[in-house]
Amino acid sequence: MKIKSKLRRKDWIWALAFAGPTVFGIYTFSLYPIFSSFYFSLTRFDHLTSPEFIGLANFARLFQDPIVRLEFLNTLFFVVFLVPIIVSCSLILANGLNQKSIFTGFFRTAFFMPYIILPVTSAITWLIMLNSRYGLINIILGMMGLPQPGWLGNEILVRMAVIMVSLWASIGYYGIILLAGLQNIPSQLYEACELDGGGRFWKFFYITTPLVTPQIFFCAVISTIGLFQMFDYIFVFGRTNIFIRDNTRTLAYGIYERGFTFMDMGYASAIAVVLCFIIFIVTVAQHVFQKKWVHYG
Repeated sequence: MKIKSKLRRKDWIWALAFAGPTVFGIYTFSLYPIFSSFYFSLTRFDHLTSPEFIGLANFARLFQDPIVRLEFLNTLFFVVFLVPIIVSCSLILANGLNQKSIFTGFFRTAFFMPYIILPVTSAITWLIMLNSRYGLINIILGMMGLPQPGWLGNEILVRMAVIMVSLWASIGYYGIILLAGLQNIPSQLYEACELDGGGRFWKFFYITTPLVTPQIFFCAVISTIGLFQMFDYIFVFGRTNIFIRDNTRTLAYGIYERGFTFMDMGYASAIAVVLCFIIFIVTVAQHVFQKKWVHYG
């Protein structure tokens, strides 16, 4: 009994040693800010004076704010357009990276590299590349004899630029996740399809896609949550260009601006609470409807 108790005590010590920092980090940097935001959303708080309780006034204000409405529509636009594009392109990329080739390792690394680059760094790089005068994109288009649009001076093109940069930065990460799912598909299924006369099209749509739906669902959920919190590209692109900022501003950017530029933390916290509620509802809906199209086992 003494030996068992010593072993249990030793296991608890090792468990606390490994899990303790993570648990402490979660409570300190996640749970505490969440509950603080709920509290501040019911107050008038400007960082300089003590919070003043005002009830639901901030929530009543945000539902009548046209700027918040614009930010919500912009955020919804990026989510609705980007999630299907990211998932479908990542699946196509993963299918290509799943082929055996001497260059497979190189391409896997090359496509994953943009994900580990800091978003601010990649946004600044793309901001230079999309410049209408000396940007690399327009230089290449000019060499090909194609039109050289002002990417950052047109409402539609600015949105397309944000979509393009977001896709470039995330496709490698989701592609690797889907690749892990593809590698678990038994090769016998593809062999049986070939014996029945099925080509690549039939393999992809009737074997690959159904069997990788759990990974597709995971990518859809994670990308949706990430896009609802889109901030970095909007901040960098609109830092010196009011036109870009006004046409692409998202809820996350609005929270930052009101909380740390206008010093209206109570109002910013109220918008953050609403954004958290929206993400929660969308995530729950995704989990409910996944039963109709996700195939496990």
